[in-house]
Amino acid sequence: MFKLNSGMNSRNFFLHTKFLTSAFSLKDLPDDIGLEVAFCGRSNSGKSSVLNAITGNKKLAKTSKTPGRTQAINIFSIDPRNTQRIADLPGYGFAKVSKQIRKNWGKLIGLYLNTRTSLKGLVIIMDIRNPFKESDLTLIDWSLKTKIPLLVVLNKADKLSNKKVAQSVNKANLSLNDMGINGKALPFSSTRSTGLENLANELREWFNV
Repeated sequence: MFKLNSGMNSRNFFLHTKFLTSAFSLKDLPDDIGLEVAFCGRSNSGKSSVLNAITGNKKLAKTSKTPGRTQAINIFSIDPRNTQRIADLPGYGFAKVSKQIRKNWGKLIGLYLNTRTSLKGLVIIMDIRNPFKESDLTLIDWSLKTKIPLLVVLNKADKLSNKKVAQSVNKANLSLNDMGINGKALPFSSTRSTGLENLANELREWFNV
């Protein structure tokens, strides 16, 4: 693990994160320069809550009890020059939208992942109670083939006992290891701040700070 600057909390790095733009096509994205980390996950996995927790801003990413709220690639800038960014990808899997819209989302995500040269790492948000669904495995396989670093965030850890959380994380890391993935799984809960500092540390390392 890298060393932080004296007296610096990892989460402080993300406290000035701001919304930059919503991209409904690749041409809407910012210039493909600098470093970008993509947040992805199934609809209702809690992506927005994780993003809000890491930035300390509950209103940064819109949250909803209705799956499929994120309908575009939402870009957030971490630094004033907009060269360090987080991309919040549309949720996949179940969503109360038409098949055509889901198809369009899938195409947009695929194009983004396969063409974005500034993409530094992939954060896959999963419900700790039901991880590694087929769509999650598709992204993991893509990470393996492209050698893009991967981090699995097992969200909603507050729904399980500490013992079951530990068991789930251990099982997830064993699964990643068996698949030959260069990545790890971390427990997370925005309501209890579980895993917040660890996630911030991992992201800072990807952003080379």
